[in-house]
Amino acid sequence: MHICFLTTGNIRHIATMKRAIGLANHMADLGWEVSIVAMDCSDNRAQIRQSCDARVILRTFDDSSAFLEVVQKTRILRSMSVDVLYLCSYSFRNRVWQPAVPRRMRMVVEHSELFSSIQGVSLLKRMIAAYFERLSLSVSDDIVCASQYLYDHYTRKKGVNGPRVHYLPYGYAESLKTDPPCLLEKLRKDYDGQYNVVYMGSLIRDYGLFLMLEAFRQLKGTKKSFYLHLLGSGPDEAAAKKFVQDNELSSHVGFAGYVPESHLSSWFHLADAFLAPLSDTVQDHARCPSKTYMYLAFGKPILTCRIGESAQLFEDPKLFFQPDNPTDLAARLQVLAESPDCILPPVSAHSWLERARSLSHMLLQPHG
Repeated sequence: MHICFLTTGNIRHIATMKRAIGLANHMADLGWEVSIVAMDCSDNRAQIRQSCDARVILRTFDDSSAFLEVVQKTRILRSMSVDVLYLCSYSFRNRVWQPAVPRRMRMVVEHSELFSSIQGVSLLKRMIAAYFERLSLSVSDDIVCASQYLYDHYTRKKGVNGPRVHYLPYGYAESLKTDPPCLLEKLRKDYDGQYNVVYMGSLIRDYGLFLMLEAFRQLKGTKKSFYLHLLGSGPDEAAAKKFVQDNELSSHVGFAGYVPESHLSSWFHLADAFLAPLSDTVQDHARCPSKTYMYLAFGKPILTCRIGESAQLFEDPKLFFQPDNPTDLAARLQVLAESPDCILPPVSAHSWLERARSLSHMLLQPHG
């Protein structure tokens, strides 16, 4: 059986490819032939080389207009014998023209967010997203949902004769914990004596960026020295740097920029705690922050909110702060710094290996 993961964009900016990369080797271990179709760029090639072995076939397309991207992907699929086409997202770019592909493939569409609900984007973009969200129910044999919220949403929407809907959150790569922490010695030297808090992800206001900065502004001058490491980039990075400058936080907040996965273990070993802020919005109830499962592998406190997948994953009240409340976040960090013990879910249940076993079992069941 041959499964092909169809992706779009640069992994530095579009995280949905993480599913394909995380699952690929494990699906091959389970007896699948595995291909990934990805845009040809240095970031994608480097990440796939690092994460996937020689059994995983990489087919690339050139960066182009949305229409030409679909044409390229259709040509690639025409040249392959694929049993399962797994679309890591469904949009105008990330699809193929099915009548031009001679072999009937089982179509699996993944939803990792409800883009049509995001108020910060234009009405036109939300309308287009809503169209593809509805269309996915008619073109797919299976819908894979990365969150319980999305599972409930698409189960309601699919009707009696719609596709099968499955719940499959993100996972973590076992190699993340075992990768040599090549930068750790330098990081420990540079940040010795600090209580190091790590956030990895896009630097976007809607993802809690200024919530975190305000919490660390309030922590400035406390007895313990707290330091926030922001791993990533994003559209609000410049405004965040101005906030840090205006509030004299340069000794408490650092911008590491995009960090390749090969270096993440160093930063995660350095961390005393991790941050995964969420808001009480449809957007955050629906999405599955992949960072949370990566943090989990290191067995350290993860401060988050009782929203969406975090509410599904964590039980210890010590790990939750009130959404959009920087004062509560600052207070929770002080508590954790004094008493770091907390209860975390069993990490082995959330590896990409376990996710691959679930996906393989699902795909080997007969479908309509």
